[in-house]
Amino acid sequence: MTCDNCGKKATQIREEYQLCDRCYTKRFSTITIDGKNMKVPAAFKLQLEKMGLGRKEGESMADWSGRCRAWAGKQGSYGAVAEKFFGGKA
Repeated sequence: MTCDNCGKKATQIREEYQLCDRCYTKRFSTITIDGKNMKVPAAFKLQLEKMGLGRKEGESMADWSGRCRAWAGKQGSYGAVAEKFFGGKA
């Protein structure tokens, strides 16, 4: 089965829809940050911007990815990255 939105392999299959993980997240997943409930992609973007890791105007995807990887590599562990990203213990 394929995703109703993008055509990739569907992993979330219900009577009403067939979606891949990414499209399911975009449509249904929410998280509460700073007391505000928001869609996961918007929350992820907000947190990256707060950390100074938002994509800069004119920055290529490869350059942005490299900058984020370099930052994460300096943190020492996934737990340290998660703690800074989510503002609490991982």
